[in-house]
Amino acid sequence: MNIKSILPLVILLALGILAYYYTQDKSKNKASADEDWIMHVEDKEDIHRIFIADRKGKTIDLTRDGKRWMLNGKYRANQFVMYSVLEALTRVRMKNRPASAAIPNMINALSTKSTKVEVYDKRKNLLKVFYIGGVTPDERGTYMILEGSNNPYVMHIPMADVSLQTRFFTNELKWRDKTIFELDPKDIVSVSLEYPKRKNKSFKLYRNKGKWNVDPFFPTTKKIDKDINQDLVQSYLTEFKKLGAESFEKRTKRVEKTLMRREFCIVTIILTDGTTQQVNFF
Repeated sequence: MNIKSILPLVILLALGILAYYYTQDKSKNKASADEDWIMHVEDKEDIHRIFIADRKGKTIDLTRDGKRWMLNGKYRANQFVMYSVLEALTRVRMKNRPASAAIPNMINALSTKSTKVEVYDKRKNLLKVFYIGGVTPDERGTYMILEGSNNPYVMHIPMADVSLQTRFFTNELKWRDKTIFELDPKDIVSVSLEYPKRKNKSFKLYRNKGKWNVDPFFPTTKKIDKDINQDLVQSYLTEFKKLGAESFEKRTKRVEKTLMRREFCIVTIILTDGTTQQVNFF
């Protein structure tokens, strides 16, 4: 075989190698660009910890505990607020790329006024880290940037004109679960309602041999000798399935003064496992 017949094959092979490396390099560049604006997590079940920090030093640490979420390792997190933040983490998408001229101002704003969000999986691996800034003039987009990137983007939740900034806050009280009672009626052994100022209205409801009975809370109160409406008792007990507060109050002087007064009502519930839950109302 002479050199004239080999030369075309060599040239073809060289062109093939160059084409391969060119496409590979282009693919790598495309992948890195994609990571620049992909800030969502595909599956919420992969999320096991969310850490939020603002520029003032306030932080929120949310960790998955079975089906529930814990707040800062000491409180149960509000399930409705958690649904909102998990929705944001899985549905956030790029709305548009900002104009080149706007990028320096956006980066400056994000570096001074933003909230940092870190997302971890079950094995404590870091899934995403990004910064959330302010909203666009029409309030339909939120400025965000992935950590390590120089390219900020306008992000949103498709079909939902909401500010992502409002979902990642650092006010602990707003994250706390407001549930007071969350009980299965089958687990309740007794319920007592004590009215310190109205003793004749106080009573104790208790289960005995599969039936519910009611007695006065104080022995000085005369017992009413009538059959108990068992259906009415069951309806009453279902109220304890989910009973929550409206909000939390800070421990101000006014609140402290109120707590020094005598209770209006004291509710005590005993469960089948022997535990007791008590709530005082003022």
